[in-house]
Amino acid sequence: MDNLEKSEVVISKIISVLMDYGVQAADLQFHELELEADFQPFFFSCVEWLRDEGLIRTGEISKTMGGGGIVVNPVLTAYGLSALGRRFSSEGMDLVSDAVRQVADSKRSYSQAGDFIGGLLGGLTKSLGS
Repeated sequence: MDNLEKSEVVISKIISVLMDYGVQAADLQFHELELEADFQPFFFSCVEWLRDEGLIRTGEISKTMGGGGIVVNPVLTAYGLSALGRRFSSEGMDLVSDAVRQVADSKRSYSQAGDFIGGLLGGLTKSLGS
């Protein structure tokens, strides 16, 4: 699995956990994603990417020297929730939230499967742009 595919899985797991949390105060740590340790270096970068793209809102992002840390009060934004309800234009049938769950549950890479060009990251970006 290359780094882009690992990023897809981590982003999908983060979004999946936040979908389960709903809109409530909760903290997020890497171990809650239930992924192997080789995914940990992507955790904070993916959280920051999701925040910078406007999909999530967070309080403090606190990192420790050992690579651990905590994300305080992450929550999907209205924009993020809206994006999850959109359909992929290339597929016409799958909701972004369904794709997120499939990638998170199976660690399946959409870019590898060819279901849409550019994988989940490209699909999310394309969906958000429309």
